[in-house]
Formats: sequence, C-alpha cells, structure tokens
Amino acid sequence: MESATFRKWLEDHGCRFDKHEHHQRHEGPVMVTVHREGRTAQVPLGGSRQDLDMREVREACERLGLDWQQLPGPAGRV
Repeated sequence: MESATFRKWLEDHGCRFDKHEHHQRHEGPVMVTVHREGRTAQVPLGGSRQDLDMREVREACERLGLDWQQLPGPAGRV
C-alpha cells in the first residue's frame, strides 16, 4: 500500500497527524505520529508513493482501534 493511500484512509477515519523527522536531520524515514480518539501510533509516511510494510500498516491500525480488513485494495493482501 502506498503511503498517500494509507494517509487518506486514516484521514477519512478521523485521524490527525504530527510530523517529525528521524533523530538526525534527513536521515532515516519520516515518522508521523497518528492520533485517533486518545490512541497514537507512529507510521513512516514519507513520500506519497512510498510502499509501506503491511505489517506496520496492520499494527498501526490495531493501535488506533481501526479494522485493518477495511483497508482499500484487494482483500487478503495484509
């Protein structure tokens, strides 16, 4: 799943974002803290066409109280 698709899906489910970079400027992925109903998760949402690790996507959904099976795309991909 592309970063932009996941970000849009999160926005549609009431999430808000805090962007912060890795410890050293311009090194490592851009980590974004996602907030939803008092829950938080950190997700590497760098470039809009960046392919995300589906394990990280599933874990973020679980931390945020979202059903990862409702993600856009082919069922069973995760």
